[in-house]
Amino acid sequence: MPFSDRYRSAGLSHNPFAAPQAGDRPVTAFVDRGLPAPPPPGSATLVQVIGESGLGKSSQLAHWRDRSPGPYHYIARRPYRERWTAPPKPVDGVTIYGDEIDRMPRPLRRRWFRELAQAASTLVIGTHVDLRAIGEASGFSVITHELQPVDRETLRAIIDRRLDAAKLASPAATELDLRFSDADVERVLAASNGVPGEADVWCHQILADIVSDEVSVKTRTEPLREDGRRAKLVVDGVADLGVEP
Repeated sequence: MPFSDRYRSAGLSHNPFAAPQAGDRPVTAFVDRGLPAPPPPGSATLVQVIGESGLGKSSQLAHWRDRSPGPYHYIARRPYRERWTAPPKPVDGVTIYGDEIDRMPRPLRRRWFRELAQAASTLVIGTHVDLRAIGEASGFSVITHELQPVDRETLRAIIDRRLDAAKLASPAATELDLRFSDADVERVLAASNGVPGEADVWCHQILADIVSDEVSVKTRTEPLREDGRRAKLVVDGVADLGVEP
């Protein structure tokens, strides 16, 4: 049975831990991490969300943009020439969003920041590096949020929210329990170091295992626990993540 059919038989439209395209993570799967909302449009403020890859910058921007819509500009890593694509112009009464803005060529970024600051725009960006200096030099007030790895409770909330967001409106009849065990969450946390993007890789494999008709020796070892789930995860030959079941 194809995996797509297995997910549907388990009441899911797809595996919600599969890697999304930029900006495609459903806002219904967002877990609030306590960052205050950006100022309203017209504030002459740069709001920068700083963090390494996978910490949730794009998800945070998508959440804010869902509540205060505005133009969105994403800078892909490749091809390089597309980094020079013209970013959005100022729009009265509208917040402007940009992701991976540290990739934007410096001359273009400097002109863009200056143009938006002169128009008193509110600009909300995701970046790997601190752009406060250029923001202030351009005329913005700057608000900075630095994302950190998540704890166990937040990771559990992210996993549960993703599963809920992928549930079908009329799921096929099934008694499969798709909720991750506490031991699974603990192992994912240890393997990912609390980076949500890294956790997706492990969660993808665990969920695929749960809905699979056959549990291979390569993916699960040790006897079933009382809850019917295997006690140790093995992915791509990694036999132990160092966390006791």
